[in-house]
Amino acid sequence: MKSSLLRFLLCALLICTVAASGFARTTKKSTPAPAHEPTITNVSGNTITVTDDKSARAINVSPLTEVIVNGQKGTVADLKPGMTVALTLSSPTQASRIVANTKVK
Repeated sequence: MKSSLLRFLLCALLICTVAASGFARTTKKSTPAPAHEPTITNVSGNTITVTDDKSARAINVSPLTEVIVNGQKGTVADLKPGMTVALTLSSPTQASRIVANTKVK
């Protein structure tokens, strides 16, 4: 009799524990702030200024720099302020590849 009562109490305790965790209030995970894509803010000669959410950097573009604009081969003259950009750098201020896209509004 004691063992069946003990089993019953243990099962009841287990069911209450599982049920309570199921009804527990869940908190919604906060979504991270959207990251700002690097954007061209200025084009002057063979130098572009790229700004992200932390800083602005002047990047040199050489004749050997591969430039892709909206999926097509381009030149530094095709780069315009407001374009989003992905850079491959050969040094801290020298681009070896620039992939720029017009922002979709």
